[in-house]
Amino acid sequence: MIIRVDAAGEIRVDEYDVFTDFHVEDSAGFSTGDLAATMGEGTRADGEHLWIAETAVRHWLSGRIDETWDEGFSGMFDFARSKGWTNDAGTHLRTHVEHPD
Repeated sequence: MIIRVDAAGEIRVDEYDVFTDFHVEDSAGFSTGDLAATMGEGTRADGEHLWIAETAVRHWLSGRIDETWDEGFSGMFDFARSKGWTNDAGTHLRTHVEHPD
């Protein structure tokens, strides 16, 4: 799953059915703080990483997901939790930011 943010602040979730990859692509060169503010939905900056709310991902994909997707996403979230890639409350996933050329 790739969350793409462009210079206009538009958010697009691509490959949303790929549950073995989760990252943000920032084509605008935003700082993580600016990315968090632009993405909203409870996104928080943490150094070079972002914490993205599970509910934010569901919101961005509203109308495009089904029960099968929900099972896959829940499985991805459970795996992330087992690796310590979620916050203590279990509401946010930690993700890295890539800056493609």
